[in-house]
Amino acid sequence: MKIAIVHDALCVTGGGEKLFLWMKKAFPDAPIFTSVYLSGKTFPEYKNFKINTLPLSGLIKNETQMKLLYPLWYFGFRSLDFSEFDLVLSSSTYLAKFISPPSQVKHYSYINAPFRLLWKPGSYTSNSRSNLRFLAVLLKPFIPILQKIDRTQSRKINKIAANSRNMADAIMDHYQMPATVIYPPVELENFSPSQEIGNYYLSVSRLVSHKRVDVAVDACTKLGKDLVVVGDGPELEHLKRKAGPTISFVGRVNDKELSSLFSHARALLFPSEEDFGIVPLEAQASGIPVIAYGKGGALETVLEGETGLFFKSQTVDDLIDAMIRFESKKFNKAQIRNWVEKFSGQNFIEALREFVFSA
Repeated sequence: MKIAIVHDALCVTGGGEKLFLWMKKAFPDAPIFTSVYLSGKTFPEYKNFKINTLPLSGLIKNETQMKLLYPLWYFGFRSLDFSEFDLVLSSSTYLAKFISPPSQVKHYSYINAPFRLLWKPGSYTSNSRSNLRFLAVLLKPFIPILQKIDRTQSRKINKIAANSRNMADAIMDHYQMPATVIYPPVELENFSPSQEIGNYYLSVSRLVSHKRVDVAVDACTKLGKDLVVVGDGPELEHLKRKAGPTISFVGRVNDKELSSLFSHARALLFPSEEDFGIVPLEAQASGIPVIAYGKGGALETVLEGETGLFFKSQTVDDLIDAMIRFESKKFNKAQIRNWVEKFSGQNFIEALREFVFSA
């Protein structure tokens, strides 16, 4: 079977881009297609592959430029010729699933989430530093039409996989399509528990408004607790201005540095409502507990009271309450690490291959 794999864009070091690397491992001979590839902005492993991009992609310098030209890439994806393949496997949140292969070519899609700009436009509020909030305002009158297009095109996909039960439910809700749950993998070999614990909490995230890193920054500032913030993005300067003296911003770090930060942290603070969220699994693979907002994918990756704690609302006070509860509890590093073993890369590859090759 001749297979092609397709991803929205390779412009950032996000969870979707990391997962797509595992899709390439599952199908090493499959060529890669995407809208835009920025080699210096995404994972360096992609430099080992030939990346097929859309026309005009060479003019794009960052993710914001890419997303503002969404209509261009939409039509670009629909014009791609996949007639020489037996099956195309897309990895998509907002673009790659709109490919239009010939009827004899099967199209399976691993949908990370329904397009946030269409189905959760409130994520891009006036509080956001992201330029996408202007696009959200501009598109507001057209949202029902765009949702209909999204639904119609998504229902043409032959078979869908989702990254969590949470997202499978959303896919059924928006598209009335069933989805097979295949949990994204964590690279277990890159993370290991340490007996030495530092005195800091940790945040690892792209710094965009809907990740709600501001809640972690405000909570630790208010409590006078050390917080190390890993990541960059349009919210960075805003967060720095509001942060107290116990907050450290370290930007993007390499894998070795991230592993060390995880293994020595007191806990990961995770105030985001994620569709799935790989970061809590990386923290737990390092043996550290997670203090997470109790909604979305975290409910499937964190065990309350055993590998972490939940707080009920995305507010500073609720996070503070959870941190106070956390400091009176003890967690078992080995038990935390054992929990994430089922999210291994090999399990993901086997499940994805079964999804593709099963009838």
